Amino acid sequence: MEMILLFLYILVFPCIPGDARFYGSAFTTRGNKHFELYPSGHIIYRENSAVTGLTATKCNLFSGKWVHDVSYPLYNAAGCPYIGTQTKCRPNGRPDSDYEKWKWQPDGCTIPRFNSNDMLEKLRGKRLMFVGDSISRGQFESMVCLIQAGIPSNKKVMADKMPLATFKALDYNASVELFWAPFLVELETNKKGKTILHLDSIANNGKYWKEADILVFESSHWWDHTGGSSGKTWDIAMEGNKTYSSMDHMVAYKKALSTWANWANSHIDFKKSMVFFRTMAPRHTSCENEREPVQHTSAYNPPLPPQVPILKQVVSSTKLPVVLMDITRMSQLRKDAHPSKYNSPHPSGNGDCSHWCLSGVPDIWNELLYSLVGKGRH
Repeated sequence: MEMILLFLYILVFPCIPGDARFYGSAFTTRGNKHFELYPSGHIIYRENSAVTGLTATKCNLFSGKWVHDVSYPLYNAAGCPYIGTQTKCRPNGRPDSDYEKWKWQPDGCTIPRFNSNDMLEKLRGKRLMFVGDSISRGQFESMVCLIQAGIPSNKKVMADKMPLATFKALDYNASVELFWAPFLVELETNKKGKTILHLDSIANNGKYWKEADILVFESSHWWDHTGGSSGKTWDIAMEGNKTYSSMDHMVAYKKALSTWANWANSHIDFKKSMVFFRTMAPRHTSCENEREPVQHTSAYNPPLPPQVPILKQVVSSTKLPVVLMDITRMSQLRKDAHPSKYNSPHPSGNGDCSHWCLSGVPDIWNELLYSLVGKGRH
């Protein structure tokens, strides 16, 4: 049976029929209504005094289909000054726009449309922090674009200085932040110019994270990057006093995730902070001239990146109250949503099938996050 990992103060999803309140356990009863939440975003609602086997609604937020909706996108990318040139596809010359007009329809339920005013209220007095790599930056930029349009220019501030970028909504005393940590654990360059990945060291990064109210972690892409003089993302891996000039990257990945889990268990106050971990956003081998999502999903079964099962194993085995945002499969269906050659103000033949156009798919990840953070007024 799948391990039940409920965040202690997460709100029961708006897709569930009946009352929605904050609950403090993995299984809760309200009258004769029973709710269970699983780390994959899987909800089971039961209505009867006997819980076993009486499933009225079964909803997995991350299993479903893409539905064309002309009311999307949720913002105008050209009007959002916070998007990097790499992912601003239409201003970069992409001629089509249908990739912006797809919403996610989960199986067995619906999610609320993103409401920027409501999200700002949820963030009042709080810090929302994304932690990860350039894909996390895309999700960060998406969230800022989603909430910033209605804020007067003198009431919002962006400070972007590595490793921390911070957008502040001053009237709400709220911030949306990005902490750049593609490995989560620490990477340094020594005096000889060698990059050292410290698989058991995270404290210098973690000091930025532990006071955030909502944390969205992600680490995947850099673990199988190649580059640098050695053809690797790092030259030396260290664990304690041991050094490794060669280590299988997925072995290293699991060690780093275990370091993160141990740190989270010791340093995050789960009564205060909501913690999410997003699975890997997939790369596609080709994406140029793709114009719509994969439609025949039953015949499209690409393998999962190896990072995904490793992440699920580590999160489930630690028993941490972390909600897994399992966006990999839903994003695999969106070959059409990458920058491709429209990844700079001067389009080239070099196709980018890893990052995501904004507006686009990261907005939907944030719409799911919005539904997970709390019930929208809609």
